[in-house]
This record gives sequence, C-alpha cells and structure tokens, in this order.
Amino acid sequence: MLDFGELPIEAVVVSGVTSARTCYTNENEHMCHSDDGVVPAADTETPQAKKCAICTHNQWGSKITPNGKRGKRCREFSQLSLIQLNSPNTLSLVVPATSLRALRDYEKQVVSRGEKLSNVVTKIDTVESNNRTSLSFRVTRFLQDGELDELKKVSTRTASAFAVTDGFTLN
Repeated sequence: MLDFGELPIEAVVVSGVTSARTCYTNENEHMCHSDDGVVPAADTETPQAKKCAICTHNQWGSKITPNGKRGKRCREFSQLSLIQLNSPNTLSLVVPATSLRALRDYEKQVVSRGEKLSNVVTKIDTVESNNRTSLSFRVTRFLQDGELDELKKVSTRTASAFAVTDGFTLN
C-alpha cells in the first residue's frame, strides 16, 4: 500500500476509479463494507442497511471529527492499482473521499482526449489547502505503443486487492 509520504510519484493507473465504502465503530472495529459503494458486500457479517444511500452511517453528522466538524462514519474511497515506471512493483493507493472529485475530474479530462488512464503516465502528488491534504493528478506524458504491455510483464503485485482501506487523515 502506497503511503502519502511516498508522493509525488509518476505511475500508470492500471485499475481503479471505483467507489467503495467501509464503516468502523467508535472503537475502530470493522462493521460493514461495500465493494461498489451501492450495497454491502456479500461477505459483510453485519450489514448496516440494504443500500449504502439509506444507511444512517452514510449521513452527514453520523461522525464528529476530533476538531468538531460533521463527517460520515462510512468512509468513501477508491483504490487504484498503479505501475511505477522506474520500479517493477504494482502498487495500491487508497484515494480518500477528499480527493475523489479530483480523481473523477482527472479521469474525465483524460477520457475527453480520447484516452484511458492506462494509456498515460500520471503524476500523483499531495496538495495542502485549508489545513487539509488531498491528492492531485496530472498527465505527465502519453505511453508509446506497447509500453504498457512491457510494464505489465515486469511488474509484480505487492499489495492485496483489499489491504487496509481506512483511507487517511492528517491532523
């Protein structure tokens, strides 16, 4: 799992840009999760609602942050699989809810150029604003013919598909 301290990086996004959710108790024990952000996953032992949209833990104010702001107990995130150009490792990056809009806007920008995220080298970095850290995404360059196939041949998977999905917060 890639940590925000390891950013910035340049990598190819090979999968991701999906919504997922996870919910924890006040004691930070796992309660429920969703692989698609719509319904609880089949392997969830204690689903909190039939649909994520109507779950009380997905409502603003279901959690109060340490600085007294309203939040949601159910955390939305996306998990990206990345291949770094200068490393044979396939990395996993959890994109927290605070950066999902930037990720979706970036994907729309790339698609509007007639490309897929897997056809461009993306620079992923952190941005500080209003005492909050979020991610930024920017096209560095387009991949040449066959370059992605070569990267996939030498890459190895280093993280499970669902490692810790707690997202991230900076105090």
